[in-house]
Amino acid sequence: MNLAYVAPFGFQPKNTTARRVMPMARAVAARGHQVRILVPPYDDPESFGRQWNDAGVEVHSLPRPRGMDLPVVGVPLTQLALAKSALRRLEQWRPDVVHVFKPKAVSGLVQALLWRKRDRPGLVLDCDDWEGKAGWSANEPYAWWQRELFERQERWGLGACDARTTASAELMRRPGAEPVAHIVNGYDAATYRAWREAAPPPTATPRPHGVIYTRFYDAPSEDWVRLVTTALTSVPDLTLSLVGAGPHSPMAHVVPALRAQALSDRVRVRGWLDFAGLGAFFANCDLALMPLADTVANRSKCSVRYMDLMVAGVPIVASPVGEATTYVRDGETGYLARDASMEALTAAAVNALQDPNRGRMAEQARAYAQGELAWDRLTAPLDRLYEAVLTARKSGS
Repeated sequence: MNLAYVAPFGFQPKNTTARRVMPMARAVAARGHQVRILVPPYDDPESFGRQWNDAGVEVHSLPRPRGMDLPVVGVPLTQLALAKSALRRLEQWRPDVVHVFKPKAVSGLVQALLWRKRDRPGLVLDCDDWEGKAGWSANEPYAWWQRELFERQERWGLGACDARTTASAELMRRPGAEPVAHIVNGYDAATYRAWREAAPPPTATPRPHGVIYTRFYDAPSEDWVRLVTTALTSVPDLTLSLVGAGPHSPMAHVVPALRAQALSDRVRVRGWLDFAGLGAFFANCDLALMPLADTVANRSKCSVRYMDLMVAGVPIVASPVGEATTYVRDGETGYLARDASMEALTAAAVNALQDPNRGRMAEQARAYAQGELAWDRLTAPLDRLYEAVLTARKSGS
Protein backbone atom coordinates (compact mmCIF):
# COMPACT_ATOMS: atom_id res chain seq x y z
CA MET A 1 0.00 0.00 0.00
CA ASN A 2 1.19 3.52 -0.81
CA LEU A 3 0.93 5.63 2.37
CA ALA A 4 1.71 9.26 3.15
CA TYR A 5 2.03 10.56 6.72
CA VAL A 6 1.65 14.28 7.44
CA ALA A 7 3.53 15.28 10.60
CA PRO A 8 2.32 18.24 12.69
CA PHE A 9 5.72 19.95 13.13
CA GLY A 10 9.47 19.27 13.19
CA PHE A 11 11.45 16.56 14.98
CA GLN A 12 12.32 18.91 17.84
CA PRO A 13 11.68 20.32 20.37
CA LYS A 14 8.31 18.53 20.66
CA ASN A 15 7.92 14.75 20.63
CA THR A 16 5.01 13.82 18.35
CA THR A 17 6.95 13.64 15.08
CA ALA A 18 10.08 11.97 16.48
CA ARG A 19 8.42 9.66 18.99
CA ARG A 20 5.05 8.84 17.36
CA VAL A 21 4.97 9.57 13.63
CA MET A 22 8.45 8.26 12.80
CA PRO A 23 8.43 4.96 14.74
CA MET A 24 4.87 4.24 13.58
CA ALA A 25 6.01 4.76 9.98
CA ARG A 26 9.05 2.52 10.45
CA ALA A 27 6.91 -0.28 11.85
CA VAL A 28 4.38 -0.02 9.02
CA ALA A 29 7.10 0.14 6.35
CA ALA A 30 8.69 -3.01 7.80
CA ARG A 31 5.50 -4.89 6.85
CA GLY A 32 6.02 -4.06 3.19
CA HIS A 33 4.12 -0.79 2.74
CA GLN A 34 5.59 2.26 1.02
CA VAL A 35 5.62 5.09 3.55
CA ARG A 36 6.58 8.71 3.00
CA ILE A 37 6.44 11.44 5.64
CA LEU A 38 5.86 15.14 5.07
CA VAL A 39 7.32 17.31 7.83
CA PRO A 40 6.49 21.05 8.22
CA PRO A 41 9.42 22.11 10.44
CA TYR A 42 8.34 25.66 11.29
CA ASP A 43 9.57 25.05 14.86
CA ASP A 44 12.86 23.52 13.67
CA PRO A 45 14.01 25.89 10.89
CA GLU A 46 17.36 24.19 10.31
CA SER A 47 15.48 21.19 8.90
CA PHE A 48 13.70 23.04 6.08
CA GLY A 49 14.18 21.32 2.73
CA ARG A 50 16.01 18.21 3.96
CA GLN A 51 15.22 14.73 2.60
CA TRP A 52 16.47 11.36 3.82
CA ASN A 53 15.60 7.69 4.14
CA ASP A 54 15.13 6.13 7.57
CA ALA A 55 14.73 2.34 7.64
CA GLY A 56 12.82 2.37 4.36
CA VAL A 57 10.75 5.45 5.20
CA GLU A 58 11.20 8.50 2.95
CA VAL A 59 11.24 11.67 5.04
CA HIS A 60 10.57 14.94 3.23
CA SER A 61 10.99 18.13 5.22
CA LEU A 62 9.11 20.89 3.40
CA PRO A 63 11.01 23.91 2.03
CA ARG A 64 11.03 27.17 3.94
CA PRO A 65 8.20 29.45 2.83
CA ARG A 66 8.72 33.15 2.21
CA GLY A 67 7.40 35.64 4.73
CA MET A 68 7.99 33.59 7.87
CA ASP A 69 9.46 36.52 9.77
CA LEU A 70 6.83 39.08 8.86
CA PRO A 71 5.25 40.71 11.91
CA VAL A 72 1.67 39.67 12.78
CA VAL A 73 0.89 37.89 9.50
CA GLY A 74 4.04 35.73 9.36
CA VAL A 75 2.64 32.85 11.43
CA PRO A 76 -0.68 32.32 9.60
CA LEU A 77 0.91 32.83 6.18
CA THR A 78 3.60 30.26 7.02
CA GLN A 79 1.03 27.70 8.16
CA LEU A 80 -1.01 28.12 4.98
CA ALA A 81 2.05 28.07 2.70
CA LEU A 82 3.33 24.86 4.28
CA ALA A 83 -0.10 23.23 3.98
CA LYS A 84 -0.30 24.11 0.27
CA SER A 85 3.25 22.83 -0.26
CA ALA A 86 2.29 19.55 1.42
CA LEU A 87 -0.82 19.25 -0.75
CA ARG A 88 1.24 19.67 -3.93
CA ARG A 89 3.54 16.82 -2.82
CA LEU A 90 0.55 14.60 -2.08
CA GLU A 91 -0.92 15.31 -5.52
CA GLN A 92 2.38 14.19 -7.07
CA TRP A 93 2.65 11.04 -4.93
CA ARG A 94 -1.01 9.94 -5.26
CA PRO A 95 -1.01 7.81 -2.08
CA ASP A 96 -3.76 5.31 -1.31
CA VAL A 97 -4.14 6.66 2.22
CA VAL A 98 -2.99 9.87 3.89
CA HIS A 99 -2.52 9.65 7.68
CA VAL A 100 -2.64 13.15 9.21
CA PHE A 101 -1.25 13.69 12.72
CA LYS A 102 -3.09 16.30 14.81
CA PRO A 103 -6.19 18.11 13.51
CA LYS A 104 -4.72 21.58 13.92
CA ALA A 105 -2.21 24.05 12.47
CA VAL A 106 -0.44 22.82 9.29
CA SER A 107 -1.58 19.20 9.43
CA GLY A 108 -5.15 20.33 10.19
CA LEU A 109 -5.07 22.60 7.14
CA VAL A 110 -3.80 19.74 4.97
CA GLN A 111 -6.67 17.62 6.25
CA ALA A 112 -9.19 20.35 5.40
CA LEU A 113 -7.80 20.86 1.89
CA LEU A 114 -7.80 17.12 1.18
CA TRP A 115 -11.26 16.48 2.58
CA ARG A 116 -12.84 18.82 0.04
CA LYS A 117 -11.26 17.10 -2.98
CA ARG A 118 -13.58 14.77 -4.89
CA ASP A 119 -10.81 12.41 -6.01
CA ARG A 120 -8.98 12.41 -2.69
CA PRO A 121 -7.18 9.41 -1.15
CA GLY A 122 -8.39 7.74 2.02
CA LEU A 123 -7.93 10.04 5.00
CA VAL A 124 -7.03 8.93 8.53
CA LEU A 125 -6.64 11.34 11.44
CA ASP A 126 -4.37 10.67 14.42
CA CYS A 127 -4.99 12.44 17.74
CA ASP A 128 -2.47 12.25 20.59
CA ASP A 129 -3.80 15.18 22.66
CA TRP A 130 -7.03 16.98 23.34
CA GLU A 131 -6.00 20.07 21.38
CA GLY A 132 -8.81 22.54 22.16
CA LYS A 133 -9.55 24.90 25.01
CA ALA A 134 -10.45 22.11 27.42
CA GLY A 135 -7.09 20.45 26.84
CA TRP A 136 -3.70 21.38 25.41
CA SER A 137 -4.55 24.96 24.41
CA ALA A 138 -4.70 25.81 28.11
CA ASN A 139 -1.02 24.81 28.43
CA GLU A 140 0.44 26.90 25.62
CA PRO A 141 0.86 30.69 25.30
CA TYR A 142 -1.21 30.81 22.13
CA ALA A 143 -2.70 34.05 20.82
CA TRP A 144 -6.49 34.29 21.16
CA TRP A 145 -7.01 33.68 17.45
CA GLN A 146 -4.89 30.52 17.57
CA ARG A 147 -6.97 29.14 20.45
CA GLU A 148 -10.15 29.81 18.51
CA LEU A 149 -8.73 28.33 15.31
CA PHE A 150 -7.46 25.16 17.00
CA GLU A 151 -10.77 24.68 18.81
CA ARG A 152 -12.68 24.88 15.54
CA GLN A 153 -10.15 22.80 13.60
CA GLU A 154 -10.29 20.00 16.15
CA ARG A 155 -14.08 19.88 16.44
CA TRP A 156 -14.49 19.83 12.68
CA GLY A 157 -11.54 17.56 12.01
CA LEU A 158 -12.73 14.69 14.21
CA GLY A 159 -15.50 14.04 11.71
CA ALA A 160 -13.75 15.13 8.50
CA CYS A 161 -11.88 11.87 7.92
CA ASP A 162 -12.55 8.25 7.02
CA ALA A 163 -11.09 6.78 10.21
CA ARG A 164 -9.16 7.78 13.31
CA THR A 165 -6.28 6.61 15.45
CA THR A 166 -5.88 7.86 19.01
CA ALA A 167 -3.14 7.68 21.61
CA SER A 168 -5.58 7.40 24.52
CA ALA A 169 -8.87 5.81 25.46
CA GLU A 170 -10.16 9.27 26.42
CA LEU A 171 -9.67 10.50 22.85
CA MET A 172 -11.16 7.31 21.45
CA ARG A 173 -14.45 8.13 23.19
CA ARG A 174 -14.77 11.54 21.52
CA PRO A 175 -17.47 11.80 18.84
CA GLY A 176 -16.00 11.51 15.37
CA ALA A 177 -15.40 9.32 12.36
CA GLU A 178 -15.41 5.55 12.66
CA PRO A 179 -13.61 3.14 12.69
CA VAL A 180 -11.15 4.23 15.35
CA ALA A 181 -8.05 2.41 16.65
CA HIS A 182 -6.40 3.00 20.02
CA ILE A 183 -2.61 3.01 19.52
CA VAL A 184 -0.51 4.19 22.45
CA ASN A 185 3.08 5.37 22.14
CA GLY A 186 5.37 2.38 22.06
CA TYR A 187 8.91 1.04 22.21
CA ASP A 188 11.22 1.80 19.30
CA ALA A 189 14.69 0.27 19.52
CA ALA A 190 16.22 2.95 17.28
CA THR A 191 15.20 5.67 19.72
CA TYR A 192 17.33 4.17 22.49
CA ARG A 193 20.42 3.32 20.47
CA ALA A 194 22.27 6.28 22.00
CA TRP A 195 21.62 4.91 25.49
CA ARG A 196 23.41 1.68 24.66
CA GLU A 197 26.40 3.68 23.40
CA ALA A 198 26.53 6.09 26.36
CA ALA A 199 29.37 6.11 28.89
CA PRO A 200 28.93 4.13 32.15
CA PRO A 201 26.91 6.05 34.75
CA PRO A 202 28.51 7.77 37.75
CA THR A 203 27.93 6.17 41.15
CA ALA A 204 28.22 9.07 43.61
CA THR A 205 24.48 9.79 44.01
CA PRO A 206 23.22 9.30 47.59
CA ARG A 207 20.61 6.54 47.85
CA PRO A 208 17.71 6.18 47.80
CA HIS A 209 17.47 8.56 44.88
CA GLY A 210 14.19 9.47 43.20
CA VAL A 211 13.50 11.37 39.99
CA ILE A 212 10.61 13.52 38.85
CA TYR A 213 10.72 13.53 35.04
CA THR A 214 8.35 16.17 33.71
CA ARG A 215 7.50 19.23 31.63
CA PHE A 216 5.46 20.50 34.61
CA TYR A 217 2.17 20.51 32.69
CA ASP A 218 0.95 17.55 34.74
CA ALA A 219 -0.10 19.32 37.93
CA PRO A 220 -0.57 22.86 39.33
CA SER A 221 2.31 24.60 41.13
CA GLU A 222 0.98 23.99 44.63
CA ASP A 223 0.79 20.24 43.96
CA TRP A 224 4.46 20.10 42.92
CA VAL A 225 5.44 21.91 46.13
CA ARG A 226 3.37 19.51 48.21
CA LEU A 227 4.72 16.43 46.43
CA VAL A 228 8.40 17.36 46.80
CA THR A 229 8.21 18.45 50.43
CA THR A 230 5.96 15.56 51.50
CA ALA A 231 8.13 12.97 49.80
CA LEU A 232 11.31 14.29 51.42
CA THR A 233 9.78 14.50 54.90
CA SER A 234 8.18 11.03 54.56
CA VAL A 235 11.49 9.40 53.58
CA PRO A 236 14.22 11.15 55.61
CA ASP A 237 17.16 9.79 53.58
CA LEU A 238 15.58 10.32 50.13
CA THR A 239 17.24 12.62 47.57
CA LEU A 240 15.34 13.90 44.53
CA SER A 241 16.32 15.08 41.07
CA LEU A 242 13.91 17.19 39.04
CA VAL A 243 14.53 16.49 35.36
CA GLY A 244 12.61 18.76 33.03
CA ALA A 245 11.57 22.32 32.39
CA GLY A 246 8.75 24.28 30.89
CA PRO A 247 6.75 27.50 31.01
CA HIS A 248 4.75 26.18 33.97
CA SER A 249 7.80 25.29 36.06
CA PRO A 250 6.94 25.70 39.78
CA MET A 251 10.55 26.29 40.85
CA ALA A 252 9.76 29.82 42.02
CA HIS A 253 7.47 28.23 44.61
CA VAL A 254 9.33 24.96 45.26
CA VAL A 255 12.72 26.46 46.12
CA PRO A 256 11.46 28.77 48.92
CA ALA A 257 9.41 25.92 50.39
CA LEU A 258 12.46 23.67 50.45
CA ARG A 259 14.57 26.34 52.10
CA ALA A 260 11.90 27.02 54.72
CA GLN A 261 11.94 23.35 55.70
CA ALA A 262 15.72 22.93 55.39
CA LEU A 263 15.28 20.40 52.54
CA SER A 264 16.98 22.19 49.66
CA ASP A 265 20.25 20.24 49.98
CA ARG A 266 18.36 17.04 49.10
CA VAL A 267 17.00 18.27 45.76
CA ARG A 268 18.83 18.79 42.47
CA VAL A 269 17.09 20.82 39.74
CA ARG A 270 18.57 19.36 36.55
CA GLY A 271 16.50 21.02 33.83
CA TRP A 272 16.42 19.19 30.52
CA LEU A 273 19.20 16.65 30.14
CA ASP A 274 20.45 15.59 26.73
CA PHE A 275 18.42 12.54 25.68
CA ALA A 276 21.53 10.50 24.83
CA GLY A 277 22.67 10.73 28.45
CA LEU A 278 19.32 10.07 30.11
CA GLY A 279 19.78 6.30 30.23
CA ALA A 280 23.02 6.65 32.19
CA PHE A 281 21.42 9.20 34.53
CA PHE A 282 18.41 6.98 35.19
CA ALA A 283 20.72 4.11 36.17
CA ASN A 284 21.25 5.94 39.49
CA CYS A 285 17.52 6.33 40.21
CA ASP A 286 15.66 4.02 42.59
CA LEU A 287 12.21 5.19 41.56
CA ALA A 288 10.37 7.83 39.54
CA LEU A 289 7.48 9.92 40.81
CA MET A 290 5.01 10.62 37.99
CA PRO A 291 2.07 12.74 39.23
CA LEU A 292 -0.96 13.50 37.06
CA ALA A 293 -3.85 15.71 38.06
CA ASP A 294 -7.17 14.29 36.87
CA THR A 295 -7.82 16.72 33.98
CA VAL A 296 -9.03 16.39 30.40
CA ALA A 297 -5.55 17.15 29.05
CA ASN A 298 -3.88 14.52 31.27
CA ARG A 299 -6.48 11.84 30.57
CA SER A 300 -6.08 12.45 26.85
CA LYS A 301 -2.31 12.44 26.40
CA CYS A 302 0.09 9.52 26.21
CA SER A 303 3.50 10.56 27.50
CA VAL A 304 6.63 8.85 26.13
CA ARG A 305 8.33 9.60 29.46
CA TYR A 306 6.81 6.42 30.89
CA MET A 307 8.44 4.43 28.10
CA ASP A 308 11.81 6.11 28.77
CA LEU A 309 11.69 5.15 32.45
CA MET A 310 10.57 1.58 31.74
CA VAL A 311 13.35 1.01 29.22
CA ALA A 312 15.87 2.50 31.67
CA GLY A 313 14.71 0.14 34.42
CA VAL A 314 13.42 2.80 36.83
CA PRO A 315 10.44 1.65 38.94
CA ILE A 316 7.55 4.07 38.35
CA VAL A 317 5.14 5.38 40.97
CA ALA A 318 2.24 7.00 39.09
CA SER A 319 -1.13 8.60 39.56
CA PRO A 320 -3.95 6.38 38.19
CA VAL A 321 -4.98 8.82 35.45
CA GLY A 322 -5.41 8.20 31.73
CA GLU A 323 -2.78 6.24 29.83
CA ALA A 324 -0.48 6.09 32.84
CA THR A 325 -2.44 2.95 33.69
CA THR A 326 -1.51 1.41 30.32
CA TYR A 327 2.18 1.58 31.18
CA VAL A 328 2.02 1.13 34.95
CA ARG A 329 0.12 -1.98 35.98
CA ASP A 330 -0.01 -1.89 39.75
CA GLY A 331 2.08 -4.67 41.27
CA GLU A 332 3.23 -5.90 37.84
CA THR A 333 5.11 -3.13 36.01
CA GLY A 334 5.09 -0.43 38.69
CA TYR A 335 3.09 1.19 41.44
CA LEU A 336 -0.18 3.10 41.14
CA ALA A 337 -1.34 5.52 43.82
CA ARG A 338 -4.86 5.02 45.19
CA ASP A 339 -5.98 8.33 43.64
CA ALA A 340 -4.60 11.45 41.92
CA SER A 341 -3.62 13.32 45.11
CA MET A 342 0.00 14.10 45.94
CA GLU A 343 -0.44 12.46 49.35
CA ALA A 344 -1.51 9.20 47.70
CA LEU A 345 1.46 9.33 45.33
CA THR A 346 3.85 9.89 48.24
CA ALA A 347 2.34 6.98 50.20
CA ALA A 348 2.78 4.73 47.15
CA ALA A 349 6.41 5.88 46.84
CA VAL A 350 7.11 5.02 50.48
CA ASN A 351 5.67 1.54 49.91
CA ALA A 352 7.69 1.14 46.71
CA LEU A 353 10.96 1.97 48.44
CA GLN A 354 10.19 -0.68 51.06
CA ASP A 355 9.31 -3.32 48.45
CA PRO A 356 12.05 -5.98 48.17
CA ASN A 357 10.72 -6.85 44.70
CA ARG A 358 11.21 -3.36 43.32
CA GLY A 359 14.08 -4.43 41.07
CA ARG A 360 12.08 -7.33 39.67
CA MET A 361 9.20 -4.96 39.01
CA ALA A 362 11.48 -2.75 36.95
CA GLU A 363 12.67 -5.73 34.89
CA GLN A 364 9.07 -6.78 34.26
CA ALA A 365 8.30 -3.25 33.13
CA ARG A 366 11.22 -3.26 30.68
CA ALA A 367 10.14 -6.63 29.25
CA TYR A 368 6.55 -5.41 28.93
CA ALA A 369 7.69 -2.26 27.13
CA GLN A 370 9.94 -4.08 24.68
CA GLY A 371 7.40 -6.84 24.04
CA GLU A 372 3.73 -5.94 24.39
CA LEU A 373 4.32 -2.23 23.73
CA ALA A 374 6.70 -2.59 20.77
CA TRP A 375 5.61 -0.53 17.78
CA ASP A 376 5.42 -3.53 15.45
CA ARG A 377 2.73 -5.04 17.71
CA LEU A 378 0.91 -1.78 18.39
CA THR A 379 0.61 -0.88 14.71
CA ALA A 380 -0.72 -4.27 13.56
CA PRO A 381 -4.35 -2.93 13.54
CA LEU A 382 -3.34 -0.25 11.02
CA ASP A 383 -3.27 -2.76 8.15
CA ARG A 384 -6.95 -3.57 8.73
CA LEU A 385 -7.81 0.08 9.29
CA TYR A 386 -6.20 1.23 6.06
CA GLU A 387 -7.85 -1.62 4.13
CA ALA A 388 -11.23 -0.69 5.59
CA VAL A 389 -10.74 2.92 4.51
CA LEU A 390 -9.77 1.90 0.97
CA THR A 391 -12.71 -0.48 0.71
CA ALA A 392 -15.11 2.24 1.84
CA ARG A 393 -13.64 4.73 -0.63
CA LYS A 394 -13.97 2.29 -3.53
CA SER A 395 -17.57 1.55 -2.65
CA GLY A 396 -18.33 5.26 -2.46
CA SER A 397 -19.62 5.11 1.12
